[in-house]
Amino acid sequence: MSEQELSSKTPLNKQDAMQSGQWYSPETYYQILLVTPHEKKTEGQYIKTTIVAKSMGEFREYLIDPENKEKLKPYCQTTDGNSIGSYLPSPGVMLAKGFEEVVFPSNSSHNQRVAEVNNFYESARTLLHSRKISQLIAKTWYSYLEAKATEDWNNFVSGKWDKIDPEMLNGLIAREIFFVDQSYSPSSLEPENLNIYYPLESITKSTEKPRFLILPSSKAWQGIALSLLMAGQAYREVKESGKTYYHQISQPILSTGEIVNRYGLEVEWNTFKGDIKELQVSPGKSSTAFQAVIPYPPIPSERNLSLNEIKNWADADDEEGELPFYSKENGKFLVDVQYFLAPYPYIPLSCC
Repeated sequence: MSEQELSSKTPLNKQDAMQSGQWYSPETYYQILLVTPHEKKTEGQYIKTTIVAKSMGEFREYLIDPENKEKLKPYCQTTDGNSIGSYLPSPGVMLAKGFEEVVFPSNSSHNQRVAEVNNFYESARTLLHSRKISQLIAKTWYSYLEAKATEDWNNFVSGKWDKIDPEMLNGLIAREIFFVDQSYSPSSLEPENLNIYYPLESITKSTEKPRFLILPSSKAWQGIALSLLMAGQAYREVKESGKTYYHQISQPILSTGEIVNRYGLEVEWNTFKGDIKELQVSPGKSSTAFQAVIPYPPIPSERNLSLNEIKNWADADDEEGELPFYSKENGKFLVDVQYFLAPYPYIPLSCC
């Protein structure tokens, strides 16, 4: 079904709304991006993307790859962390606990907390968005250059993903998601019964199940694959001992709420700087308020940007090393940030 057909079937008269805590309900619907090798070996099309929309309860049956679990621990919403449902909704990138403790003194009043959020927390988190997206782009570049120098690239395009180092494979898949044609809907949708996308009434009515979804009527729909990647809601299958597990391709940068309500994403190939555009959306329509343009230019030559510089930025730790995000004095956090953009030329600066 085309994007136009989906949009025409989606009434736009009411915005989805949820009651307090309903986003943790087993009945609440979410989306993930499931990425598999492309069945047809077509030049330039190496992945198949499927948007899977199911309830949180159903996603609790989607087991997380045990090798992936430790990295996901900070984002877990339940006690076990064994399934995709344990990581929904995505919190997006999270500031370090030590930084939060400095921003939010324990004796702050309510009004002071509001001021601390607006003045320090939100601005720091926005800059961390920029850093993480820029690092993700660098990771995709590094993975591609390394793979092209070995047999890994041939393994990738031929669908032999089990022969590739997991981190390199994640970078190669993320790179392909940046290249997904945004003029069309994803390769496929699951389930094919699309009733979940057809809100006849506001979901505040008792007969409706809550959902936290990017709808076909939203400006974010064309870039949904990239949006789900940025929210940490993109996965690939891993087979082990007869079981199917799901491996997260990239850790969360944007939250589920941000990709559903705030930012639609698009990619531009001829710029090194991102942009945010305010959208004209009628009140009550289910759409994002802004369109964020993510730069994804060609990889610069070795003369302009070395492979080591790309790797240094892609792997830079937020707290330690030569390129930290946080400022510290004598090991204690300061209310300040450092490297929210790369110190090297030609590595894109994102905007979210």
